[in-house]
Amino acid sequence: MAIKNGQKTFNFGIKVPDAKAEEVETAIRDHAQWMRETHSLDESKIQLVHYYASKSPDFKNPMNPEEGTTGHVVFSINEVMSHRRGLESTWPPLKNGQDFQVFSACSQRMETSWY
Repeated sequence: MAIKNGQKTFNFGIKVPDAKAEEVETAIRDHAQWMRETHSLDESKIQLVHYYASKSPDFKNPMNPEEGTTGHVVFSINEVMSHRRGLESTWPPLKNGQDFQVFSACSQRMETSWY
């Protein structure tokens, strides 16, 4: 389904130390699997139009990557729902899931930045 004007979007970003990137990447992979299992375009599930996760080194100077990285990795998740109910329906089960616990733990025990 195509993304259309008026649909609702959730964006989540996190920056973690290189040493913790694999742990966060695993949580994002598990979250993607959960999204496939619980979200769809039929009325029986949360109506997800688009889901995208990305990962990038955190460059000291994004305009000149040759200057190196900060020692962190930046992750981004983007979800587009067909209507607001999709976003509202995502939070209750997510907050009780393992992925949310991993993301929450990131802020408590890792040097992280959320945006």
